[in-house]
Amino acid sequence: MLIGFMASGKTTVGELLAKKTGLPFVDIDRAIENEQQKSISAIFSESGEAYFRELEQKKLSEFKTNAAVISTGGGIITTEATRTFLQQHPATIIYLKTSPMIFLARLKGDETRPLAKNQTPEEIEKLFQSREAHYEAIASFSIETDSLSPLEIVSEIQTQLS
Repeated sequence: MLIGFMASGKTTVGELLAKKTGLPFVDIDRAIENEQQKSISAIFSESGEAYFRELEQKKLSEFKTNAAVISTGGGIITTEATRTFLQQHPATIIYLKTSPMIFLARLKGDETRPLAKNQTPEEIEKLFQSREAHYEAIASFSIETDSLSPLEIVSEIQTQLS
């Protein structure tokens, strides 16, 4: 299972890792969008973040955590209930650790992320800082991604898992 802040590469790396391992790939955000028939942004604006987090936890609980490569949303670790769920259901949880300089550059002009939309870089970095300790605490291990390509990250994950 891949965790990390928005724009850390969870989906890209997850798809590549799934291909390399032969495991199915699940993107929790995409699964929610498909089920709800609306974008994450629409869910946030219509029903709020708390409702989205409930959907996220419910969707996560539908998957056997080590039977697939799972890409989570950047905020999956924000609720106590989801952190407890992750700790109680054995899975290898990989934190894709990306520096603010990198994720801010990737987020520039991205209007699809409701918690980054209309936020200053300082506000986005503050959001990251409020989550960072949770990523670290819940992860089985972390990979510093700043200087690695997606394929190099996958290779590093495979090395750590072997």
